[in-house]
Amino acid sequence: MDMAMVLSLFLFRADFAICPAGNFSGYPAAGFVQDQYYAFWIDQRCSPLMAVYGARVSRSGAVIDSAGVAVYTDSAGYGCGAAFDGTNFLVVTRNHC
Repeated sequence: MDMAMVLSLFLFRADFAICPAGNFSGYPAAGFVQDQYYAFWIDQRCSPLMAVYGARVSRSGAVIDSAGVAVYTDSAGYGCGAAFDGTNFLVVTRNHC
């Protein structure tokens, strides 16, 4: 079973908010590195612009960055993705083009 499948099973069985900020949030992407989950999503807390936020989640499900961390704040689009190369995460979004 690959890591994406394990992460998907973990997240789909969970029923908790990663970040309870108001306004729209959605289009999640996630990864698992060094015993932590990393969740990324599109967030519209600074309406009207949408941004990419991220948070770390422990293996036990405790959200470490409960307010989320802004990753990209210049008009993110509809969707995001994340990849890890063994050293760095690459988080991408479509910028309303």
